[in-house]
Amino acid sequence: MFKHVSYILSAVLLLTVACSKQQGGDAEQQTDATAQTADAPAQRDISTATLVQLDPEIQKYDDAVTAAKKAFDAGQSAESKAALVKAYTDFGDYMQYESPVSPRQGKYHRALVEYRHALVLDPGSNKLIGEITQIEDIYRSMGRPVPGDESL
Repeated sequence: MFKHVSYILSAVLLLTVACSKQQGGDAEQQTDATAQTADAPAQRDISTATLVQLDPEIQKYDDAVTAAKKAFDAGQSAESKAALVKAYTDFGDYMQYESPVSPRQGKYHRALVEYRHALVLDPGSNKLIGEITQIEDIYRSMGRPVPGDESL
């Protein structure tokens, strides 16, 4: 329980710091940025290739998802489904709690995508629902739009 609370506090702190740094700059730049944000949502490149450049460890998680997906597509057994859910969940957990990728670079956005993929396969998972809710609540508490489930 304490471990999860510390993760939540760490996530909120990281998002707060990232957003407070965004507040810098002169008024004209801030006005331009605000106008752009109002017209279109922020676009983050959360592709694997971009994230691996920032954190090479991500490749291991992406490879695990790719292998699990291939096995699941080949047989769709209960075991291969569980392995794919685990691969997505492990990737999401790594992004949310361990990766040095910053929130502004897509850390939580990509975690959310991975958790949502896993939830499609395991819709009753309290862990996945909790992780997704936590990330969505962080975005909402900061007044930011919750990212959609982008295809990667």
